[in-house]
Amino acid sequence: LPPIERPELREECRASFQRFCELYFPALFPLAWSPDHVKVIRKIETAVLRGGLFAVAMPRGSGKTTLNQCAAIWSLLYGHRRFVAFIGAESESASESLESLRVEFESNPELLRDFPEVCVPIRKLEGIVQRRLLYKGRRIRMEFSATDIALPDIEGAAGAQGRVRAVGITGRIRGMHFKRGDGVNQ
Repeated sequence: LPPIERPELREECRASFQRFCELYFPALFPLAWSPDHVKVIRKIETAVLRGGLFAVAMPRGSGKTTLNQCAAIWSLLYGHRRFVAFIGAESESASESLESLRVEFESNPELLRDFPEVCVPIRKLEGIVQRRLLYKGRRIRMEFSATDIALPDIEGAAGAQGRVRAVGITGRIRGMHFKRGDGVNQ
């Protein structure tokens, strides 16, 4: 794996979701933040770092889904959360969010620069999810499907084996879990 190109910037974003969005997703957030966006960003940050629930109502097209997708990436890459659920009106809309995450891991140059332990193995799959990769002689466990993404299991990586699952609102939400490669249930 290549080294982290900007370790100081990566570390700067560990506790700042807003800075993470600005640095790693400039094409998604090209405009200045509105006061309402800043308020939502702070609530997301608090929920990820300390726990909690909140509801958000904003106009269509104001970035709610995009912020939530970026929050999933942020929380998984830093290991703030090991398991994230995308719950959509139906399973197809939730799966579309997973597809957006996959595209970011595969093609976002900013993420590649600072999170090679996640992005490099995903890119090495070259879209062939059945491929099995090795790192230092050990199989890298990762998964991509219509309902799940499991990040690469790279020893020492904060986001190793982080998982995001997509379900519809009428799907099985209660009791969702997965077993990591080390046997721990999440």
